[in-house]
Amino acid sequence: MSLVQRNFYALLHNRRHGLTGMIEKRATQRHRVFKGGTITFEGSGIACTVRNMSAGGAAIDLEGPATLPQSFTLSISRDNFVRNCRAVWRSDKRIGLAFVQ
Repeated sequence: MSLVQRNFYALLHNRRHGLTGMIEKRATQRHRVFKGGTITFEGSGIACTVRNMSAGGAAIDLEGPATLPQSFTLSISRDNFVRNCRAVWRSDKRIGLAFVQ
């Protein structure tokens, strides 16, 4: 997909989700995915759907509202992927995550 096509689809996505006028602050480009994951904290887990990822973070969808601690773990078992995270933004059921070292 060309850069022009990616920008066009990003613009459509932003308009559809009311995100016009937002400035991209990510250091690396995220790639769209559709993977089942789990966020875990304090001995409990919540299922989520990972919608996009980059080396520095991800966006996940939750089935319903949830109160999350300041930091937690995102796991994608089929990929043997485990990262410590913190939430950096939230919109309804979607949460933007930053991976922490």
